[in-house]
Amino acid sequence: MTAAAVAAAVVALGLLLQLELSLFTPLPRRALRVLMYHRVTLGPGERYAVPATVLRRQLAWLSRRGHRLVSLSELVRAVEGGTPLPDRAVLLTFDDGTVDALEVLRPLLLEAGARGAVFAVPGWAGTEQDLGGRRCRILDAAGLRVLAPALEVGLHGHLHRDLRALSPGEVEEELRRAAGWLAREGVPALPALAFPYGAYPRQDPARRAEFLEAVGRAGVRVAFRIGNRVNPLPLRSPLEVQRTEVRGDEPFWVFAWKVRTGRRRAF
Repeated sequence: MTAAAVAAAVVALGLLLQLELSLFTPLPRRALRVLMYHRVTLGPGERYAVPATVLRRQLAWLSRRGHRLVSLSELVRAVEGGTPLPDRAVLLTFDDGTVDALEVLRPLLLEAGARGAVFAVPGWAGTEQDLGGRRCRILDAAGLRVLAPALEVGLHGHLHRDLRALSPGEVEEELRRAAGWLAREGVPALPALAFPYGAYPRQDPARRAEFLEAVGRAGVRVAFRIGNRVNPLPLRSPLEVQRTEVRGDEPFWVFAWKVRTGRRRAF
């Protein structure tokens, strides 16, 4: 056997082992799955835009599989010592606060009897932004105020800045500025944050600790990163809840895989 054939066999064996572990390793029943979306579209799917027809199918599939959709406020209350989340909990989250949240997503969720969360960027309110290669309109304060009851509002920074590049004091200022704007505009908002770009300084223990302290000082009780993992309950670190990206350009079986494992890929 040639060296290339041996190498290929080793890779294939590793992939098969990983698949076996993924399929047969039991996942915690007491767990929270946080699904991260961006836009919902009436047109064809793209990475950052899930077709409304596909989202309806996903919601029906989650219900048939025994998953319980929870709201952001339920999660915040559970973290603060209230009623624990149910088994197989799923939270739907939508980033950036684009106008489709009001025009497409809100009526869809109301029709389905479901709830979700929008993470807003107050510094972008009422503007157009280039998001994933498309110009997108962002909801203004009036639009954010009428998302309830289908959608609750959390923070996505004030200007969608990469928080890793800021000092702890600047992080606290950025988050207080966002929360202050929402309060002044009469937008009901929860003390929850989705890190812009899913990023925070998690590699350096000292910086991570300072960062999370700053987030807590800003009044945040629950924060979300991109980790592509299922979160066992009760949460060990409510300021580092992991989300799994749901893309609009992937087949349905990938969505099902992600819900089961939290992972982006089967291999």
